[in-house]
Amino acid sequence: MRIFGILTSYFPDLYELENNIRSYISELDLLIIWENTPKEQSRISDLIDKLKNPKIEVRTTGENEYLAKPFNECIEWAEKEGFTHMLTMDQDSHFLDSGFTNFINKIESNKDSQVMMFCPAKTENKFIDKDEMEVENSITSGTVYKMELFARIGCFREDFLMYMVDIEFGMRVRKFGYKIICYPRILLNHYTGYAQNNKLGWKINNYSPQSTYYIVRNVILNWQLYPEKFSAKEKLAFYKYKIGYRTIKIFFESQPFKKLKAIYMGLFHGLTGKSGRFDI
Repeated sequence: MRIFGILTSYFPDLYELENNIRSYISELDLLIIWENTPKEQSRISDLIDKLKNPKIEVRTTGENEYLAKPFNECIEWAEKEGFTHMLTMDQDSHFLDSGFTNFINKIESNKDSQVMMFCPAKTENKFIDKDEMEVENSITSGTVYKMELFARIGCFREDFLMYMVDIEFGMRVRKFGYKIICYPRILLNHYTGYAQNNKLGWKINNYSPQSTYYIVRNVILNWQLYPEKFSAKEKLAFYKYKIGYRTIKIFFESQPFKKLKAIYMGLFHGLTGKSGRFDI
C-alpha cells in the first residue's frame, strides 16, 4: 500500500491545522497541502517551517481553486507516481487517538475487490456498535480511495467546484456497482459550517454567500443527475428548510442580502442546469 493525502486549506487556523495533521501524517507516504488562500495572504509557509516534515509539500496556484480541481490534478500526478490509495482531508478535521493507524490496518485487511472507498465515522456516530458497514456515501474529509477507481469511473466533477463534489462522486461509485465501507469505531472529529444560536434561539449556520450558492445549486444539479436517488419528500424538505426557513433566518446572519441573492441564483442555476464557477 502506497498512500498519499491531499488537504485543502483556506485561511486556516495554523495551530489547529498543525494538530489535525499530526493525527494522520505518520501513516502517509506523502501529504500535499493545496493552499487555496490567496498568495498575498497565505501563511502556510509558517506551518511548513514549524513542522519540518519532508513528507509534506505545498501546492498552489495562488488563488482559490476550491476542491475538485486540486483533487483531480493530484490524482493525475499520483497515478504516474505509482500510489495505490488517496486520503482526502479538510483542514478542520482530525482522527481521534490512534484512529488513523487502525483505519489503515483495516483498509489493508479488506480483500473485497468491489470496495473502492473507505471512511471513518464522525464523532456524533460513535455509538454505532459495528466493526464495519456498507454505506451509501461518505464526506470528503477522512475518506480513502483506491487509485484504480478513478480510471474506472472518472475523477471529481470540476464544474461542481466544492459542495456536493463528494456526494456526487459517491453516487457515481454506487451507480457503477462498487462499494463504500465505513468503520464506525474509527472516529473523525469534523466541523461542519459555523453553526450558532442567535438571540431568538434559532440555529443559524453562517455559511458565506459563495458557499450558500454552491450548496443550493449543486443539490439541485445532483437531483437531475441521479433522479432515482431522491424522493419527493426529500426535495420538499430541502425547499422547506434550506430555502424557506433559511430565507427567514438569514436576516440574523451577516451579509443577508448577498446571501438571499446566493440562494435564489443557486435555485435558478440549479433548475436550469448551469454548472461551473459563478462568483456572487
